[in-house]
Amino acid sequence: MIVDINTSFGFYPYRKIDTSLETLRSILKSYHSKAFSLSLKGIFYDAIEGNEETLNLLKDEKELYPIATYDPRAYPKDIEYLENLREKGFLAIAFFPRLQGWVIDFAPFREVIEVLSRDKLPIIIHTSGYGELTKISSIAKETGFPFIISGFHYSNLSEAIAVMRKTENIYIETHLLNSPDALEYLKKYVGTDRVIFGSGTPLLSFETALNVVTESTLSEDEKESILSKNLEKILGVKL
Repeated sequence: MIVDINTSFGFYPYRKIDTSLETLRSILKSYHSKAFSLSLKGIFYDAIEGNEETLNLLKDEKELYPIATYDPRAYPKDIEYLENLREKGFLAIAFFPRLQGWVIDFAPFREVIEVLSRDKLPIIIHTSGYGELTKISSIAKETGFPFIISGFHYSNLSEAIAVMRKTENIYIETHLLNSPDALEYLKKYVGTDRVIFGSGTPLLSFETALNVVTESTLSEDEKESILSKNLEKILGVKL
C-alpha cells in the first residue's frame, strides 16, 4: 500500500498547471495510492476557507484524508479554529513558511504550536534551508508530538541526521531525497522508521517521488514501512 503525505488540489497561482481534485484522484488511482491532501486556497488565500473547502470536498472520499493549514501571519485571527481539529475531521496540519515568507522562530508560530499541543496532531512543515530543521527540533522537543519535515533536500542530510539522533519525534518526507543513496544513508545513521513517503503531486511528479523509494536498495519491508506503515504508526490508525 502507498500513502502519500504530501498532495494538494485547487488553484495554483505561480504557473499554469492542472491541480484539480479530479487530476489528483486520477494520479492516485493509477498508482493504487491513498493520500493526505489540502486545498491550495488555504495556503495562498485564506486558511479557514481553504480548510472548510478541504473538509467539504473530501468528506466522501475513501482514498483522500484531509489536512488542515494555518498562516501564522494572520495570528491571532481565527486561532480558535485550530482547537479540536481532530474532531473536525483533520488527521494532520501543514505549515508553509517558505511559500508564505515567515521563519520558524516566528513568535506567532510558537503561539499556534501551543494551541495545537492540546490536540497533538502530526505537524507537517514545508521548509528548506540550512538551520531550519535545527530550529524545528527545539520546538519538537518541547511538544513531543510528530513533526514531519517536507521539502528537505538530500544535500542537507547531515543536519537531518544530527537532529534525528537527538529528537525522536522528527520525521523526514522523501520527495526531495533524490540522490541515488540518500535513503541508504539515512538507514545507516538513523534507520528508516522515521522516513515518510510524499510526492508533492499534482504540482510535482508522483512517479519520480515513488522511484526514490522503489528504486533504492532498501529491503521490501523497509520500502513498505516508508510507503505506508511508518505513517500509520504515527497516526495510530490503519489507513
